[in-house]
Amino acid sequence: MKVTDTSQIKALAPDKLPEPGRARSAPRTDSGDRVSTADSARIAETIARASRTAGAGHSAKLQAIEAAVRQGTYRPDPQRIAQEILNDAELAARLQALLMK
Repeated sequence: MKVTDTSQIKALAPDKLPEPGRARSAPRTDSGDRVSTADSARIAETIARASRTAGAGHSAKLQAIEAAVRQGTYRPDPQRIAQEILNDAELAARLQALLMK
């Protein structure tokens, strides 16, 4: 990008230049914004608890599917399988985004 109009640019006053080697900090405001990692631990625990709870139901489903496969009556629905894979990937991405905030 080429700047052609510099009339609105103001020069820095020599007494307001930052000291070499010191990072310039943003002015402090009392906007109420805060950063906390406490939510991350709570979210991680909720995910772990949900995973343990889902494990028992998942095991029962697997046993039912195994029995149907052995009997030759299991007919998987490829559309449903694909949708479940996409749903799981979307959930994982959303959870990771929450934990990275």
